[in-house]
Amino acid sequence: MLRKAVLIAGAGILAVLTLHWMTAATQMMRIRILMAVVSMGVFVITLLTIRTYKLREKYAILWLTTALMITCVALFPGLVETARQWFGMQYVTSLVAVIFVFLVLVSFHFSIALSALNDKVAAHAGRIAIQQARIDELAERLERIEKSR
Repeated sequence: MLRKAVLIAGAGILAVLTLHWMTAATQMMRIRILMAVVSMGVFVITLLTIRTYKLREKYAILWLTTALMITCVALFPGLVETARQWFGMQYVTSLVAVIFVFLVLVSFHFSIALSALNDKVAAHAGRIAIQQARIDELAERLERIEKSR
């Protein structure tokens, strides 16, 4: 409980300092700061959900990679500048495009995982149906044996 209060207080102080500093920063710097804050949030939330066993490691790696990508774009604006020049877009548009492509890949990964889970559910449902049929058959045999006695 105390740990959460300290974390919340620390986050609040950091937010106030960041907002104060951002008022003097340029628009591009504000965008980069926002991206860094978002990436740190994704990183912290991912680690917390791993600790509470709500997120499996194979998905955590994906989210940690997402946080790392956002951090790289925030810290190394040259990456976005290169993409911007290559595609002839404005900075913000190219930034959104890079993040969008990565998140589409994340969504594709989850679609594959969901499809695999649906296949497993269908297989388990078939096995359960077979087992239920066997149980019903054995129950009928037992009733016939008890009636014949």
